[in-house]
Amino acid sequence: MSLLETNSITVPYRNRCEDFVQIIEQNQQTIIIVADGAGGSGAGYEAAQSVIRECSNEKTIPHDSNLLCQLIAQIDNRIANGESTCVIASLQDGEIRGASVGDSQAWLIEEGQILNLTSGQIRKPLLGTGRCEPFGFYASNWNGMLILATDGFCNYINRPQLLKDILWLDFQTLPRKLAEMVRLPSGELWDDVGIVVCRKKKIIQRQIKSSRRYST
Repeated sequence: MSLLETNSITVPYRNRCEDFVQIIEQNQQTIIIVADGAGGSGAGYEAAQSVIRECSNEKTIPHDSNLLCQLIAQIDNRIANGESTCVIASLQDGEIRGASVGDSQAWLIEEGQILNLTSGQIRKPLLGTGRCEPFGFYASNWNGMLILATDGFCNYINRPQLLKDILWLDFQTLPRKLAEMVRLPSGELWDDVGIVVCRKKKIIQRQIKSSRRYST
């Protein structure tokens, strides 16, 4: 049984959402995938859908940043139409190992700070061009909130407000509340939104806090 809990949402800007998310559980490994189809490519929906499908069809997704980069490069050559971003994060044994291409991001929120795990990623070429350059990332001993999201969230969220509110929002409604935080006063969105949130289950969090208290 996984020691993590996840939740997700996709919200369309117009009629059809070109942002896709997927959560895969395999043994003690949790895999999170986010893909954002590039509207200017003419087939962004199909490209992002292909990213999710190709990842889901993998019998085993490696818990290794270099191998995840190789997987993204392989998927890049399998996309028939359109272009897409991609972030894949593998969570296992207290580690986050991942790879990304584009401007979708993975954030780790801990101790009142946002650590952008994908800060070194290369935005273009995207998947579907056959020329993408995946970027690997890694984090260990994490105990905060992991957010994987598309640019419809990352580019428009008020970060100080996010840090202020995130600890008080109910986890079951957290993705929806985060999506609401990037709406315009008119109620419209700037872009499609795809969000996945992940944290250690509360019993694990209590054990960690207890061990820290008794070790001081």
